[in-house]
Amino acid sequence: MKEKKYYTAGELAQLFHIPKQTMLYYDKMGILKPEFVAKNGYRYYSTPQYLTLEIILFMRKMDISVPDIREFLRDRSRDNILKILDKKKAECLQQIQEAQHLINSLDVYRKVLESSQTLPLNQVLLQSYHDCRMFLTPIPKDKRGGLSTISIRASHVREAFSHCLCKERPTGWVISEDDFFHRRFSHSSAVVTKSGPPGSDLPCNYIRPGGLYISLNIRGAYFHHGQESLDRMQDFMDRNSLVPDGDVFLFPVISYWATNNPEEYINSLSVKVVPAGSK
Repeated sequence: MKEKKYYTAGELAQLFHIPKQTMLYYDKMGILKPEFVAKNGYRYYSTPQYLTLEIILFMRKMDISVPDIREFLRDRSRDNILKILDKKKAECLQQIQEAQHLINSLDVYRKVLESSQTLPLNQVLLQSYHDCRMFLTPIPKDKRGGLSTISIRASHVREAFSHCLCKERPTGWVISEDDFFHRRFSHSSAVVTKSGPPGSDLPCNYIRPGGLYISLNIRGAYFHHGQESLDRMQDFMDRNSLVPDGDVFLFPVISYWATNNPEEYINSLSVKVVPAGSK
């Protein structure tokens, strides 16, 4: 004891302004065990261990994991330090990429909410759409409506959101042409999420074909305004000698995410059309 300077766990912790419990944790994790433990239970650390603690705290400040620190302390070298720094840099770059992805998703949803204030409502529009990549989950006819449909939607949403952030890609419904135009508004034939451009994380198993579409933005829950929507779309097609050429796609713009009142919902309906007599 006279020939060599030792620090107690408390003294060493005080030098670095860290809790004494931190010293106990590093001992437990096997990265800084005391030089010896006295009969009274006091843990004593040598001067070289002061330097080791400095390394540990510096690496922890860089958010390097305890297992990585332990591995490095077993084999200290310049090459191993470089490996640790490169690994940490790669992790940081990945975090930056993920944060930027989140920022982009927040901006997308914000723009949707802001643009909803100026959307033309209850007005049928004729527009040209490009092919649209989608992730689609069919709903069997015997499971359309009720809890079965919700179960299928839940499975679809879990899969979709495992590949992209919630609200980054709109998720909606497909109503078959036969059901919609025969006024079976409570039946949906599929759950669908837009996949985004090629290279997006969300898989694509369906391409909505490009062409002329009529679209309609309606206020209120779709199931309560299906007849009104059909009447508006049918009237537009009759006046312009158009007929439907595919299923109806329903995507929420304002939904239960933004309001508790279903009459404040805004939904977008669209269906591909062709000139009458061309089918």
